[in-house]
Amino acid sequence: MAIEVFNGTSIPRELTTAALEFLWVKWKTLNDTNDLTLQRLTEECSYELRANSIHMIGVGDDFAYVYVGEAIQAAAREKLAGSLLSQLTNPLRDEFRDVYRQVAKRMTPAFIRYTGGRSQSGQLWQRLVLPIKVTDNIVMLVIYSELISYQLEVYDHLFRTAPDAMVIASPITNDAGHTVDGWIVMMNDRARQLLNYDGNIGNIRLTQLPQFAGVDIWGRLYAPKSAAAATPVTVADFDVEIMRFPHVFGLRISPKLAGLDANAATLVPGMSTQAASQSA
Repeated sequence: MAIEVFNGTSIPRELTTAALEFLWVKWKTLNDTNDLTLQRLTEECSYELRANSIHMIGVGDDFAYVYVGEAIQAAAREKLAGSLLSQLTNPLRDEFRDVYRQVAKRMTPAFIRYTGGRSQSGQLWQRLVLPIKVTDNIVMLVIYSELISYQLEVYDHLFRTAPDAMVIASPITNDAGHTVDGWIVMMNDRARQLLNYDGNIGNIRLTQLPQFAGVDIWGRLYAPKSAAAATPVTVADFDVEIMRFPHVFGLRISPKLAGLDANAATLVPGMSTQAASQSA
């Protein structure tokens, strides 16, 4: 593992968050007016900073944890409060210490990015290190950290641009537990083309789409897969594959090409199979 360090007068715009930007600007303003103290930096703030903050005091060439927020402690593998940075087993401790030394020496902030040993795919930490001079010989570091996840951003793009047409719905069930309809919560670009639908999906049910108006049962969301396979969903112009998730279900839809030369037939988005056959 390694860390990425930015030293300068601002955080790269594409990496900043509202809380990071707030702290950076406030530190600079207080520092420029000689009003920089821990209380002034952290008071009167609409952001929840304490849970994601660490306060450290320089001890020789080392640093001691004097305050550790709940979120930071929960993410750590070991007790931090009251410990020295050099005592930790964190494999990044030496790299952190080098950055902290430079911040305390130069009295200028630093912005750090790194991946943790237990970070899931698509996640990384961002850390802002702000120095505060307590006395001529003591510097306190206020360190604010955020866990950033890019999973949703990536998954959303992959779903939206997938070559397969997919619709995700929250089930509407009857007393017997059968899914009779569903509130549409997601629809990718390919599905919009095939269904010839470009409107908002808010408060739209599956049965409100003309292609699915005749479907009165989608199976049981928690039924065995064999049971679901025994009662396939059939619509006039599409083949439908049911995808089941813990709380929603999905439809993978494709146009029926029965009776057509699959290599020669080209369906115009929104055109039915019958119309495509006639145009061919």
